[in-house]
Amino acid sequence: MTNELKSKVLVVDDEPSICWSFQRLLGDEGHGVLVASSVEAGLQLARENEISLVLLDVRLPGEDGLTALPKFLEATKHAPIVVMTAFGDLETAVRAIQQGACDYLVKPFSLALATKTCRQAIRVLNDSHPTATANQVAASTSPLIIGNSAPMQQLFRHIAMVADSPLSVLITGETGTGKELVAAAIQRHSGRATKPYLAVAPVALSESLFESELFGHVRGAFTGATEDRKGLFELADGGTILLDEIGDLPISAQVKLLRVIEQQQFTRVGDVRPRDCNVRILAATHRDIDAAVQAGRFREDLLYRLGAVRIHLPPLRERSGDIAILCRHFLQQIGHPLADDAIDGALSEELDKRPWYGNVRELRHAVEHAAVFARHRRFVASDFPVPVATAPNASSPDSLHPDQRLQLAVEAWTTAKLDLQDQTQPALYEAFLAIVEPMMLRIILDRFSGNRAAVAELLGLHRATVRERLKKYGIGDTDRQ
Repeated sequence: MTNELKSKVLVVDDEPSICWSFQRLLGDEGHGVLVASSVEAGLQLARENEISLVLLDVRLPGEDGLTALPKFLEATKHAPIVVMTAFGDLETAVRAIQQGACDYLVKPFSLALATKTCRQAIRVLNDSHPTATANQVAASTSPLIIGNSAPMQQLFRHIAMVADSPLSVLITGETGTGKELVAAAIQRHSGRATKPYLAVAPVALSESLFESELFGHVRGAFTGATEDRKGLFELADGGTILLDEIGDLPISAQVKLLRVIEQQQFTRVGDVRPRDCNVRILAATHRDIDAAVQAGRFREDLLYRLGAVRIHLPPLRERSGDIAILCRHFLQQIGHPLADDAIDGALSEELDKRPWYGNVRELRHAVEHAAVFARHRRFVASDFPVPVATAPNASSPDSLHPDQRLQLAVEAWTTAKLDLQDQTQPALYEAFLAIVEPMMLRIILDRFSGNRAAVAELLGLHRATVRERLKKYGIGDTDRQ
């Protein structure tokens, strides 16, 4: 650290080993370190010294650290506060950040992480920013996202840090990891918590309905539009929208969505009057979105707009120790009489070794399955369904409907052509047909053993037209009828 960063740091923790570690760690970097084992003693030191950073434990004798956090902000004239706890969960992380903490450490933490956190906190000491109050914490405190593992503690921290910002968030992760729960948690702990929260999967909408559902329409805009109708962006005014499965959105829809995000305005279908758009956008996908950009299936500029902040959910197989906690939670939800001890240590270890390619969703179904077969006794391994042997490759084109595969291929080809060639080139459509049409004709002609009448009927073309196309591409014996 440079000399200008040397300052006084206050450590408030009742564990002597933690205090000693910070004294050595920060003392070696030129800081003066004061220690206290209670809120009362810590506040006294804070009032008597010019403190540049507070490291505050949550669980302390007497008053707890979170309750006292606003007092430390006042006593230190809003010095940065890093909260420390060995009992991390989402609600603790959110409450700490929204009450004014600048960061959050979960014990046990590495010295490298502690050093990095302290340095960052001191560097922003002179930054002025309003601190949130406890009133901003959402009324609902149900711990919908369960886990004690290190990846989950990091996830809780990320949610807490980003929840009350105005930035868009892109949530990524495998199917079944709980992306919708993370989006709901971000909204629940944001300043928009009391405003509407709407979740939609735009890819499920047909192209004709996409604009109408998202942006609304006016009476007479199209057949069946008998009255004005508000779209999701208008219904969610002041609130939050989750755009689920955004990675599967067609290019044409991406363009329309990008325009709304950039201009912060939308126009109802059939209307000419733009309307202001005051909506925070969260997006989620299980796709490799960066690979989709490279392949031309997803617009890079839209990715930048949606992914101002990215949060990645860890797969269940990387969440060591969370299986037993999740099983207990699911059993409690269904009211199982042995929820707390239905799974012993040996079974928990066995379940930890399974790959859980369906992630938390698969685990929940497996627990419910076991509860049916075990009845009111403790569970054994045979109560659980046989695990999935291989990971489903959700991003593989082979898993898509043929129409979807064709659509992705056409989108990628067209985008590449527009990027690489003169867009005024008039032969683009003919170039496309020259690639697609002869391939289709060869396959169908071969399938019907050269019967041109059958080929014409299947294609919905006149036999003379089919004969002309075959001759154009030099396919088959054009003299055959």
